[in-house]
Amino acid sequence: MNIRRAAKLCIVTAAAFAIVTIAHADQQTTKPAGQQPGPAAGQQPGPGQQGQTGQQGQAAQGQGQRPSPKNLQVLKGLEGPQVFRTMQGFNSALGVECNFCHHPPFDADTPRKDVGRLMLRDYTMALKHKDGTELTCNDCHKGQANFLRTRPFDDVMGKASTGLQVLKGLPEERLTQIMVAFTKALGVDCAYCHKADDFGTDTPRKQVARFMMSEFSQKLVKSDGSPVGCSDCHQGHARPLAVLPFPRRERPAPAAGEPKKPGI
Repeated sequence: MNIRRAAKLCIVTAAAFAIVTIAHADQQTTKPAGQQPGPAAGQQPGPGQQGQTGQQGQAAQGQGQRPSPKNLQVLKGLEGPQVFRTMQGFNSALGVECNFCHHPPFDADTPRKDVGRLMLRDYTMALKHKDGTELTCNDCHKGQANFLRTRPFDDVMGKASTGLQVLKGLPEERLTQIMVAFTKALGVDCAYCHKADDFGTDTPRKQVARFMMSEFSQKLVKSDGSPVGCSDCHQGHARPLAVLPFPRRERPAPAAGEPKKPGI
């Protein structure tokens, strides 16, 4: 009889222990290692948890979103997506990447950003095609950052000109007026393009002038429809972009006793 009572007592005790263990386990929330349990429903998070939650929310909100554009001057008023699409057009037209003009920090001014602003303001926004369509960077650059420098002007040295090409058929008086207008617009004299007194020999600058006339002044008009002249862009400078305040590259000083190189 004592043995039966002892056995029953052991069974009851074991069952009670198992029930208590299961109930305690149900009250605990399973969390990954190293993660703190969150606040109960309706309970405000503690100071540490609140800061962590705010940071996670800001990070999640910022995912996939570009920062708002800053330091806009010519493109002022455009929204971020519009600015980004415009910049993508620059990259494609010039065959470059963003770091061609932008340096850290991204919104800082650079010499090439100054060039881009001038080109936008004085060319693509101030000029248009004769049919009224807008002018784009690709109309001139066609995938090259320096299209006048890299364009292959063939047979430009030592080739006898066969006569007028772009200005063919003009009377001499009108031709003289145009040449005088060229010199005033670029701030140069005749020798800038012509070889001494030999007006028949071709030169690289004559090739460039023909290209500028055929692709710019004869194909484009101003925004009001009036014709385009050389002075509209050059304004007395042979290289209009050279008037921008580009930073000068400092040359290292020669060592003591070392002769100076010519031109320094």
